[in-house]
Amino acid sequence: MHRFCTDHAIACGEPLAGTAALAARHLFIRWPKGKWRRPRFESVDIEAPLRLAMTAASAPDSYVGLVDAGDGTALELISFPDATSIVPRDQNHAAELVGRWNAGLPMGGTALPRRVILCCTDAKTDACCARFGFPVFKALSAAAPAVGLDVLQCTHIGGCHFAPSVIVMPDRQRYGRLTPAAVPDFLAMVARNDVYLPAYKGDPGLSELEQSAETAARHWAQGRCHVHQVQISGVEMLAEDTATIRVLLGSVPLTINAQRQTFHTYGSCKTMGSAPTPRPRWTAWVTQ
Repeated sequence: MHRFCTDHAIACGEPLAGTAALAARHLFIRWPKGKWRRPRFESVDIEAPLRLAMTAASAPDSYVGLVDAGDGTALELISFPDATSIVPRDQNHAAELVGRWNAGLPMGGTALPRRVILCCTDAKTDACCARFGFPVFKALSAAAPAVGLDVLQCTHIGGCHFAPSVIVMPDRQRYGRLTPAAVPDFLAMVARNDVYLPAYKGDPGLSELEQSAETAARHWAQGRCHVHQVQISGVEMLAEDTATIRVLLGSVPLTINAQRQTFHTYGSCKTMGSAPTPRPRWTAWVTQ
């Protein structure tokens, strides 16, 4: 039986919470999925000026990728978190617009009418993204329009061994290990601007430790109180691998303990022929 890195990560208990690291800005270009390649900038028929502009605009805090042009609207540029889109005249114009985006200048265009769910299905990068991502993308696509959400399949956005990788934009909510069966509940929560905890990775604006504490607080709140935002009010490192975090759920103060543990996992399916990589990860729980 073929083994996937996602299956291994689940089996060894590696937690989702704390893995929500995300670039501050995203730019996606509609391009037919059949032409996607790895690296994505080398996809079929992308000409040199656009390829160079995409490469130059990619940095740790700014991601440039592709979304499928299944509706035939190739070359549309979609920007987040400003949630705007523009259709350039041609690839040279697209390269100019990517350059403007890279410089922090407005590209023009129009506001997106609805929030967008991005789902990685990029088998060119990792088998898990297709194996787990595409069934979830199909389930999302079938149900999301009814609740006022759009869905796009996209190139690699990180976290292959937590597949499927899903981001709600412009909210920047990051999810993993979503299943087709969970899609109705997931969409119901997203549609009412809430967090779907079973697949939630954490707030990307927080550190890994703080994300773990935030997620623990949200789990504690279930059935006790309703909260949209968790405020970290203090972090005390007790030792290198233990910490206490104080948070506020609205006006409710909580104390959360955290411990860093090591999990031996694979970052992608391509590495599964070698020894797994030790990954120190925080786990957190409410002590109040």
